[in-house]
Amino acid sequence: MQSITLQTIVLLVAGLMVGNELAVSAFVHPQLCQLKDECHAASAQALARTYGSIMPFWYALTLALTLGTAFIIQPNRTAFLLAAIASLIWVLVILFTLIRLVPINNQIAQLNLEELPDNWKELRKQWDQLHAVRVVFLVVAFISLTAACQLS
Repeated sequence: MQSITLQTIVLLVAGLMVGNELAVSAFVHPQLCQLKDECHAASAQALARTYGSIMPFWYALTLALTLGTAFIIQPNRTAFLLAAIASLIWVLVILFTLIRLVPINNQIAQLNLEELPDNWKELRKQWDQLHAVRVVFLVVAFISLTAACQLS
């Protein structure tokens, strides 16, 4: 019973995380790019600040729950392997985020909206491209985690 409850929670938390990141990549940011520069920059800045404060906890929680799931389903070798792969991907995504995405996000969050730097759109484009890579890995991690829970 504990295992089913944990698996339900981890799939809910991870699924919402991956869905959120996919929505940002596929819907939110493409729409922001269609706004006038002032509105685009202000919206991007607000989102960078909000997500910058929430996402570290959400990522950490998802990783902890994924590791917990791997531990609990350990007797089933195939399920454990899939959960371990999902955990490894989460760790790599978190490191990738800290090294590549967070510095750009911080620059966007600190934009002077009165005098936008010449490279602000390039920063946004670079962030979006890196984020798309992150989303692909998050989807793979979620598929692996879902399969692990299904097999356990």
